[in-house]
Amino acid sequence: MSILAPLTLTIPELAARWQQSTTQIFAQALPMYFYFDGLVFEFGDKWHRAHGDVLEARNLEAQQARQSTVDLDIQRQNLHRRGLLKLTQWEAPLDDTELAALYAEQEHLLQDIRRLQALLKDRNETRQRHVRNGLLRVAPRTLREIAEHGQSSFPHFAFMPASAGSEEKISAGAVVALEDGFPAKTHLSMDDLVIAMHDVLAIEAQRGSV
Repeated sequence: MSILAPLTLTIPELAARWQQSTTQIFAQALPMYFYFDGLVFEFGDKWHRAHGDVLEARNLEAQQARQSTVDLDIQRQNLHRRGLLKLTQWEAPLDDTELAALYAEQEHLLQDIRRLQALLKDRNETRQRHVRNGLLRVAPRTLREIAEHGQSSFPHFAFMPASAGSEEKISAGAVVALEDGFPAKTHLSMDDLVIAMHDVLAIEAQRGSV
């Protein structure tokens, strides 16, 4: 019965395989990876990343507030015209042209609100399609911190693996922003890191050919 080779090795496993210390393994600047289950976005994708919708959300809130005011003004003007309501001292009766303008503003607001709601709904749905459950390559800065201090703050950025599959939405090697990781972690340590077996075998083959 054949035993399948592992896809990755931990740093202690590679150190044992090569009869080196973990410090020596780190010093070789091998591509290292960590497992991530959460949302992953290209670095430049400001729209879909966290808080990318701030301006649109504020605009929607402002338009909805204005719509409420316009709706109330139209209602009060119509009641006043029918003799069912007396306007306050801060309100003036509108003529037909002014009331028509208010109706036009109401329609414009409703269209803009629907547009913004559809835009934000589409953004939220697209965000949920950016779930990744797999390995990401650790950034050099994160590796340096782990090598020096044994751990680093859990990274907000990493790299897509160089061998990303054809179905990936993000190109191989791209810088990515990480969000909503599960389970939530505050730090990344050496215990979280792995080396891809194909990298190990490539290095061993190169050494064997020297």
